[in-house]
Amino acid sequence: MDTYIAANVIIYALAIQIIGLLLAVLLDPYMSRDKRRVFLVIIFVVSSLVVQNYVGYMLDKKGTMPYARTLVGIYGYCIRPVIIVLFCYLTNINRKYFAAWILLAINAVVNLTAIFSGICFSITPDNEFVRGPLGYTCHIVSAILLIYLSRLALSEFDFSGKRDTVFPLIIAFLVTASVIADSFMDYRKFPATFLTVSVVSGSLLYYIWLHLQFFREHEKDLMARQRIKTMISQIQPHFIYNSLSVIGSYLDEPDVAEEALEHFAGFLRGNIDLLNVEECISVQKELDTVDNYLYLVRKRFGGKIIVEKDISDTDFSLPPFTIQSLVENAITHGIRKNRGGAGTLLLKTYNTKDAHIIEVEDDGTGFDVLSLNEEYEAGKENGFHIGLSNVKERLRVMSHGTLSVESEKGKGTKVKVCIPKIQENSR
Repeated sequence: MDTYIAANVIIYALAIQIIGLLLAVLLDPYMSRDKRRVFLVIIFVVSSLVVQNYVGYMLDKKGTMPYARTLVGIYGYCIRPVIIVLFCYLTNINRKYFAAWILLAINAVVNLTAIFSGICFSITPDNEFVRGPLGYTCHIVSAILLIYLSRLALSEFDFSGKRDTVFPLIIAFLVTASVIADSFMDYRKFPATFLTVSVVSGSLLYYIWLHLQFFREHEKDLMARQRIKTMISQIQPHFIYNSLSVIGSYLDEPDVAEEALEHFAGFLRGNIDLLNVEECISVQKELDTVDNYLYLVRKRFGGKIIVEKDISDTDFSLPPFTIQSLVENAITHGIRKNRGGAGTLLLKTYNTKDAHIIEVEDDGTGFDVLSLNEEYEAGKENGFHIGLSNVKERLRVMSHGTLSVESEKGKGTKVKVCIPKIQENSR
């Protein structure tokens, strides 16, 4: 009776941990929907493993159903490495893990041979467990997957310190130690293997570890959005000031001033609604803003600024003021620094198989691209480089886009923006 009570206490303790994990996953505000689904599958599989252990324990006690015990054993050996693969999906849900699933298939086929052969394991008519020459297939497959999971976990996250590596290393140690302990375990005395207990506890630890990563990523997103909001509030007065300066310079020419005022009004109409917008806008709306801006700039500097446009793709969205900022940078920090302040600006949009492309090119003074990183590290960014870093940050946060720069002193600068057509948001 004492053994029976102890067995039920073990199952009860495991059930409490699983229920606690289930509630935490369901109520976690930082976990994405896809990862929540994977964790729910893990909880279901882990629960089935606990049930499998307990049923196997009871069948062993009865000693009259060796075939049923064989089926239960097959399920246990097949399902254990599956949990490790599911942990891989939690670490990086976008990968396919074909090799891992092949290993799972091999493990399942080998263990299914227990139905008609003892090559993996068998249960004798006397209800004795006999391990065959391939009896450690599950252990070997699990070890390979565990090593892969550890490497994957440590490579996917940007750790802020060595303490972050404790969780995956503890999980790896628990599983490894449990496999060794199970080799010497008397299954007749315990309703759950050491590996099952380690998997349940490891799931809790893995959840805690992932929650810390989710929380850090959430904090980074909040900080990035705050930087975006602050940056936009600084950019817009700058645009308005430049536009008013152009209009003021033509007050002695009423017709020209009126036309400039219309473009300025168009600029305001196109941007006033974006004062508090932190979402992407259509590229056509952005281009309308750029057209108004370029009109005012060309009026201000006369025929010194030549604008060439090749717009072949307008069916996508982008962060507000992306093109505007790049065009303004090209004119202010490139063309206007030429001798005589003259030059040509080329604006292009086109698409490839995987992305929408924007190119802003000027024949201005150019600069040393390598100096960007040096100035970033030294904290001595000038206005041009600050503009590029702001656009790059907005692209990364709001549209998963990238920004690259090609420049040569005395020849000019080309800035290329790439916005992927398929954007898989993690949250």
